[in-house]
Amino acid sequence: MATDAKTGQPIYHGAPSVGLRNVGSYQVSGEPWISGSEAQAANKVKRFQFPYVTREVTVQNYGDNELRVHFVSGSGHTSFSSTVDKMARVVESNVYLGLHYITLSGAVNPRITEGDPSRAATIGSVTGSVPSVHRSVTFKAKCKEIYIATTSVGATSYRIMADLTNIPTRRMYHLTGSGHTEASATPANSAS
Repeated sequence: MATDAKTGQPIYHGAPSVGLRNVGSYQVSGEPWISGSEAQAANKVKRFQFPYVTREVTVQNYGDNELRVHFVSGSGHTSFSSTVDKMARVVESNVYLGLHYITLSGAVNPRITEGDPSRAATIGSVTGSVPSVHRSVTFKAKCKEIYIATTSVGATSYRIMADLTNIPTRRMYHLTGSGHTEASATPANSAS
Protein backbone atom coordinates (compact mmCIF):
# COMPACT_ATOMS: atom_id res chain seq x y z
CA MET A 1 0.00 0.00 0.00
CA ALA A 2 1.29 3.46 -0.86
CA THR A 3 2.09 5.92 1.93
CA ASP A 4 2.01 9.70 2.10
CA ALA A 5 5.55 11.10 1.82
CA LYS A 6 4.96 13.84 4.44
CA THR A 7 3.02 11.94 7.09
CA GLY A 8 3.94 8.33 6.41
CA GLN A 9 0.25 7.43 6.67
CA PRO A 10 -1.24 4.87 4.27
CA ILE A 11 -3.06 6.37 1.29
CA TYR A 12 -6.59 5.08 0.84
CA HIS A 13 -7.27 4.27 -2.82
CA GLY A 14 -10.61 2.58 -2.38
CA ALA A 15 -14.15 3.80 -2.62
CA PRO A 16 -16.61 3.80 0.28
CA SER A 17 -19.04 0.92 0.15
CA VAL A 18 -22.66 0.65 1.21
CA GLY A 19 -23.23 0.05 4.89
CA LEU A 20 -25.49 0.66 7.87
CA ARG A 21 -23.64 3.82 8.85
CA ASN A 22 -22.90 5.04 5.32
CA VAL A 23 -24.95 8.22 4.84
CA GLY A 24 -24.99 7.91 1.05
CA SER A 25 -26.78 4.56 1.35
CA TYR A 26 -29.83 6.41 2.70
CA GLN A 27 -29.64 9.63 0.65
CA VAL A 28 -30.23 8.09 -2.75
CA SER A 29 -33.60 6.88 -3.98
CA GLY A 30 -34.15 3.28 -3.01
CA GLU A 31 -35.38 0.27 -4.89
CA PRO A 32 -39.17 -0.18 -4.51
CA TRP A 33 -40.52 -3.35 -2.89
CA ILE A 34 -44.24 -4.17 -2.49
CA SER A 35 -46.03 -7.16 -0.95
CA GLY A 36 -49.05 -7.89 1.22
CA SER A 37 -52.06 -10.10 1.70
CA GLU A 38 -55.60 -10.09 0.38
CA ALA A 39 -57.02 -11.95 3.38
CA GLN A 40 -54.69 -12.82 6.27
CA ALA A 41 -56.72 -14.96 8.69
CA ALA A 42 -57.47 -13.87 12.26
CA ASN A 43 -54.85 -14.54 14.95
CA LYS A 44 -52.01 -15.05 12.46
CA VAL A 45 -48.56 -13.49 12.29
CA LYS A 46 -46.72 -13.20 9.00
CA ARG A 47 -43.05 -12.27 8.63
CA PHE A 48 -41.90 -10.35 5.57
CA GLN A 49 -38.16 -10.49 4.90
CA PHE A 50 -36.70 -7.77 2.71
CA PRO A 51 -33.97 -8.57 0.15
CA TYR A 52 -31.96 -5.54 1.34
CA VAL A 53 -32.01 -3.29 4.41
CA THR A 54 -34.85 -0.76 4.22
CA ARG A 55 -34.67 3.02 4.26
CA GLU A 56 -38.43 3.43 4.74
CA VAL A 57 -41.38 1.05 5.18
CA THR A 58 -45.10 1.86 4.81
CA VAL A 59 -47.88 -0.53 5.88
CA GLN A 60 -51.41 0.19 4.70
CA ASN A 61 -54.46 -1.64 6.08
CA TYR A 62 -57.30 -1.59 3.57
CA GLY A 63 -59.22 -4.49 5.05
CA ASP A 64 -62.14 -4.50 7.46
CA ASN A 65 -60.27 -5.43 10.67
CA GLU A 66 -57.34 -4.04 12.60
CA LEU A 67 -53.80 -5.39 12.44
CA ARG A 68 -50.55 -4.93 14.37
CA VAL A 69 -47.17 -4.05 12.89
CA HIS A 70 -43.92 -4.85 14.71
CA PHE A 71 -40.24 -5.54 14.03
CA VAL A 72 -39.72 -8.64 16.21
CA SER A 73 -41.84 -11.80 16.21
CA GLY A 74 -44.67 -11.63 18.71
CA SER A 75 -46.37 -14.88 17.75
CA GLY A 76 -45.26 -16.92 20.74
CA HIS A 77 -45.43 -20.69 21.09
CA THR A 78 -48.23 -22.87 22.36
CA SER A 79 -45.93 -25.58 23.72
CA PHE A 80 -42.38 -25.69 25.07
CA SER A 81 -39.84 -28.38 24.30
CA SER A 82 -36.94 -26.81 26.20
CA THR A 83 -35.79 -23.93 28.38
CA VAL A 84 -34.63 -22.20 25.18
CA ASP A 85 -38.23 -22.32 23.85
CA LYS A 86 -39.51 -20.84 27.12
CA MET A 87 -37.00 -17.98 26.85
CA ALA A 88 -38.02 -17.36 23.22
CA ARG A 89 -41.66 -17.20 24.36
CA VAL A 90 -40.79 -14.55 26.95
CA VAL A 91 -39.05 -12.36 24.35
CA GLU A 92 -41.87 -12.81 21.84
CA SER A 93 -44.66 -12.14 24.32
CA ASN A 94 -42.80 -9.00 25.47
CA VAL A 95 -43.49 -7.51 22.04
CA TYR A 96 -47.17 -7.38 23.02
CA LEU A 97 -46.76 -6.91 26.78
CA GLY A 98 -44.33 -4.05 26.16
CA LEU A 99 -46.64 -2.53 23.53
CA HIS A 100 -43.86 -2.67 20.90
CA TYR A 101 -46.27 -2.58 17.98
CA ILE A 102 -48.49 -0.17 16.07
CA THR A 103 -52.19 -0.98 15.58
CA LEU A 104 -53.72 -0.03 12.25
CA SER A 105 -57.51 0.19 12.25
CA GLY A 106 -59.61 -1.52 9.62
CA ALA A 107 -62.51 -0.11 7.63
CA VAL A 108 -64.78 -1.22 10.48
CA ASN A 109 -63.45 0.47 13.59
CA PRO A 110 -63.69 -1.95 16.57
CA ARG A 111 -63.33 1.00 18.97
CA ILE A 112 -66.67 2.30 17.73
CA THR A 113 -68.57 -1.00 17.73
CA GLU A 114 -67.66 -1.82 21.36
CA GLY A 115 -68.65 -5.45 20.91
CA ASP A 116 -71.96 -4.65 19.18
CA PRO A 117 -71.66 -5.41 15.42
CA SER A 118 -74.91 -3.54 14.75
CA ARG A 119 -73.06 -0.32 15.70
CA ALA A 120 -70.34 -0.89 13.10
CA ALA A 121 -69.40 2.24 11.21
CA THR A 122 -67.04 2.70 8.32
CA ILE A 123 -64.33 5.30 8.71
CA GLY A 124 -65.69 7.34 5.81
CA SER A 125 -69.06 7.87 7.52
CA VAL A 126 -67.87 8.51 11.07
CA THR A 127 -68.40 12.01 12.46
CA GLY A 128 -68.16 13.58 15.86
CA SER A 129 -65.67 12.85 18.63
CA VAL A 130 -64.44 9.41 17.60
CA PRO A 131 -61.04 8.11 18.76
CA SER A 132 -58.39 8.75 16.13
CA VAL A 133 -57.88 5.90 13.71
CA HIS A 134 -54.84 5.05 11.64
CA ARG A 135 -55.05 3.02 8.44
CA SER A 136 -51.39 3.35 7.45
CA VAL A 137 -48.02 4.00 9.03
CA THR A 138 -44.62 4.89 7.58
CA PHE A 139 -41.38 4.06 9.38
CA LYS A 140 -38.19 5.81 8.31
CA ALA A 141 -36.16 2.95 9.69
CA LYS A 142 -33.54 0.42 8.73
CA CYS A 143 -34.68 -3.15 9.16
CA LYS A 144 -34.46 -6.50 7.40
CA GLU A 145 -37.91 -7.83 8.29
CA ILE A 146 -41.32 -6.76 9.52
CA TYR A 147 -44.21 -8.67 11.11
CA ILE A 148 -47.92 -8.23 10.47
CA ALA A 149 -50.30 -9.73 13.05
CA THR A 150 -54.05 -9.98 12.76
CA THR A 151 -56.13 -9.88 15.92
CA SER A 152 -58.98 -12.12 16.99
CA VAL A 153 -61.47 -9.71 15.41
CA GLY A 154 -60.97 -11.27 11.97
CA ALA A 155 -59.07 -11.44 8.70
CA THR A 156 -57.84 -8.30 6.94
CA SER A 157 -56.04 -7.14 3.81
CA TYR A 158 -52.92 -4.96 3.66
CA ARG A 159 -49.97 -3.81 1.58
CA ILE A 160 -46.36 -3.26 2.56
CA MET A 161 -44.28 -0.82 0.53
CA ALA A 162 -40.56 -0.51 1.23
CA ASP A 163 -37.79 1.72 -0.03
CA LEU A 164 -34.70 -0.52 -0.12
CA THR A 165 -31.05 0.47 0.14
CA ASN A 166 -28.26 -1.57 -1.46
CA ILE A 167 -27.13 -2.77 1.98
CA PRO A 168 -27.18 -6.59 2.25
CA THR A 169 -29.41 -7.85 5.08
CA ARG A 170 -26.52 -9.88 6.52
CA ARG A 171 -25.04 -6.54 7.67
CA MET A 172 -28.17 -5.65 9.67
CA TYR A 173 -28.14 -6.48 13.38
CA HIS A 174 -31.04 -8.19 15.15
CA LEU A 175 -33.44 -5.67 16.70
CA THR A 176 -33.78 -6.37 20.41
CA GLY A 177 -33.91 -4.56 23.74
CA SER A 178 -35.65 -1.31 24.62
CA GLY A 179 -38.42 -0.48 22.16
CA HIS A 180 -38.39 -3.95 20.61
CA THR A 181 -38.48 -6.81 23.13
CA GLU A 182 -38.39 -5.47 26.70
CA ALA A 183 -41.52 -5.83 28.78
CA SER A 184 -42.92 -2.50 29.88
CA ALA A 185 -41.78 -1.44 33.29
CA THR A 186 -44.44 -0.71 35.87
CA PRO A 187 -44.06 2.95 36.85
CA ALA A 188 -43.10 3.36 40.47
CA ASN A 189 -45.44 5.29 42.72
CA SER A 190 -44.11 8.79 43.09
CA ALA A 191 -44.57 10.98 46.11
CA SER A 192 -46.61 14.10 45.55
